[in-house]
This record gives sequence, structure tokens and C-alpha cells, in this order.
Amino acid sequence: MSDHSEEEDFHGSPDTTQLQQLVEQTLAWDLRSSEGVPGVDHTLGVIEDIREQASLLSAVLHAAVERMPQDSDLCRRVQATLSEARGRLTDGIPRDQRRAAERAQNLARLGQALLQAVHLVEHEAPDSLSPPPRT
Repeated sequence: MSDHSEEEDFHGSPDTTQLQQLVEQTLAWDLRSSEGVPGVDHTLGVIEDIREQASLLSAVLHAAVERMPQDSDLCRRVQATLSEARGRLTDGIPRDQRRAAERAQNLARLGQALLQAVHLVEHEAPDSLSPPPRT
């Protein structure tokens, strides 16, 4: 058992593969037809999975923001995305099948925004994704 936080497990760029897959799968749902709407149990599981992955990515981005110049454009853009995530990740989950599917797709779009923020940080401030050296 390690004595460091999960956030410190990220050295360099975080693994975004699972969230990317969830986003792609969820946004592929065709909610205009009844056949395109997954069952409510499946949808609720997807919502929880997206929330979990988005929360992990938000924590990594929050730590990255702490390491970059607070007055930078990049910092302000990432902070805006994180502010949106804080509000939307804690919203209630509808139990109605169609509304739950719509909520899942909204969370998937939030996941896209978080993934874009990670890519921005990777390209503009990659050192901020690495944990500070231990003293």
C-alpha cells in the first residue's frame, strides 16, 4: 500500500482513455429514437462511470492549475472548465429513462471539455501535470 495520494500517481499526462471511450460511446446514442435510448440501469451506470472519471480528471487539472501562473490565459480557461465541472458533477440524476440518457450525454460533453483542458495543459504547460518534487 502506497502512502501517496491517487493524484500523485499521475506523472506527466493522465490516462484519459477510459473517459474518452465513455464520451464517444455516450454521444453516439441516438436519443431521437426509442431504440437509441439505452435502458435506465445501463444509463445510470454510465453516468456514475463518467462522474468518476471526470472527477479524477478534475482533481488532476485542479492540481495543475495550482502549479501554473494564476494570471495566465491557460489558467483562466482551465479554471472556467473546472468551475463548470464542480456544478455539473454534483447535479442529481433523473430516474426517467430519456432524461437520464440526456443527462449522460450532457456529462459526456463535460467530459469532452475536461479532455480538451488536459490537452491544452499538455501542450502549453506540461510541467504543471507532474507532481512537485518531494522534499
